[in-house]
Amino acid sequence: MKSTYSSTRLSRPRSRFATKAISALCVGAMGLAIAVVPAATQASASSKTNINYWFWGESDIPGITKWMSQRIATYEKANPGVSITLVPQSNTTIISSFTLASQSKSGGPDIDTQWATLPTLLPALQGDVTPISNYVPSSETKHWLNTNENTIAGKVYAMPLYLIGVPLVWNKKLFVKAGLNPNVGPKTWSQFLADCAALKKHGITPLGMGNQDGYFGAWMFAIYEKQLLNSVTQLTQGVANVGSSQAKLLSSLTTMYTMLAGLIKSGYVNSNVESLSLNQGWQLFPQSKAAMSFTTDGNVLSWAKAVGEANVGVTAPPIWGSGKLASTYDTTQSSDEFLASWSTNKAAAAKFLAFLHTPANMVALNKETGAFPADNRFPTSDITDPLAKALDKLDTSGTSVWLENDIPPQIDSNADLPAGQLITSGSGTPAAAVALWKQQLQKWQLEQPTQFSLFKKWATG
Repeated sequence: MKSTYSSTRLSRPRSRFATKAISALCVGAMGLAIAVVPAATQASASSKTNINYWFWGESDIPGITKWMSQRIATYEKANPGVSITLVPQSNTTIISSFTLASQSKSGGPDIDTQWATLPTLLPALQGDVTPISNYVPSSETKHWLNTNENTIAGKVYAMPLYLIGVPLVWNKKLFVKAGLNPNVGPKTWSQFLADCAALKKHGITPLGMGNQDGYFGAWMFAIYEKQLLNSVTQLTQGVANVGSSQAKLLSSLTTMYTMLAGLIKSGYVNSNVESLSLNQGWQLFPQSKAAMSFTTDGNVLSWAKAVGEANVGVTAPPIWGSGKLASTYDTTQSSDEFLASWSTNKAAAAKFLAFLHTPANMVALNKETGAFPADNRFPTSDITDPLAKALDKLDTSGTSVWLENDIPPQIDSNADLPAGQLITSGSGTPAAAVALWKQQLQKWQLEQPTQFSLFKKWATG
């Protein structure tokens, strides 16, 4: 989920052989003697399989980098011939760093993390990603959840680690203060607007969000543009400029941005939304400065510790649109792990990734971070917290679509994010936001003809 959760990123030290190097230097009482490393030891060191792992996940799941570091230590101990270097990536480097490495197809990662679907599938279509199903049997991958997000022609290109959903969360105490039923969250858009009006009337900010980085607007696209569509194909073929589909897409975007502009104009979103990042805007909820927010499962559980779990309610985003996708939820694997096509250690890397899905590791992922593992072998009976149970039910009931997964990264960065900023800042109209989309779609088609052609083939096939 393309968020900006601030976190401390843990980096595995590159000098993992320091202890061995020091032990080879023996200091005697009369001077310095250099011990000769036996030939067998030298051969063993040179024959090690070194796996470079570019990892992202802390922004979605605080604590997952520590969990991953622990899994690596366990794996290396059980497999002394394998050494794994963990290199955490940031939101700003996750795509660009792999793109740069793929240009030379040398060095870089053996395993890389990308956001799900197009940030993974476009490199795959360009030959930069090897299907993980080439190395991991279907007897294993059949247990992985949401692999459809990264599958082409029956080939699974990437492995999910966790599932994450985006619910609407509300503060029950603030609902009571506004004269609302604290135990009933808004299910429909009319109910949502009525709740917003009541909260505002009582001096309470209805919805706390931040869009300095463009992510609130992108989330509104993912949640509410989807609700106008009957299928994801309407989006992807619109982006691919198939027939009249792009004109229809731009028309629906106008409707969605008009709705967002209405929320801003009505004062239902915090007035400083444009000066706060998504993460900063989120802090309004645990500080009881906003009654509602769209957020991630992990944040809900974290915020409940601040305001008290009894004061937190969760529901699916209120239904606004009338498309067939309006009733779908928004669970996604968010990010995924894949094999760089030029890696010389693909089999060993795939073996390690499959190890992460062993039941003990999946249970530890949930226990240590609260994340919901993307594996059907995970015993959901382990989830005992009532709020976590409610979130898991939302994540696993029915069909889910996270629409942002299905637009090319360049369109996400240059159209989706800044178009939403035009609306939340009041510096542009819905028409201006849609004009930006149209401009960037045309620019992408002209500047990236090969990528556009691959995307169009994927979108229509």
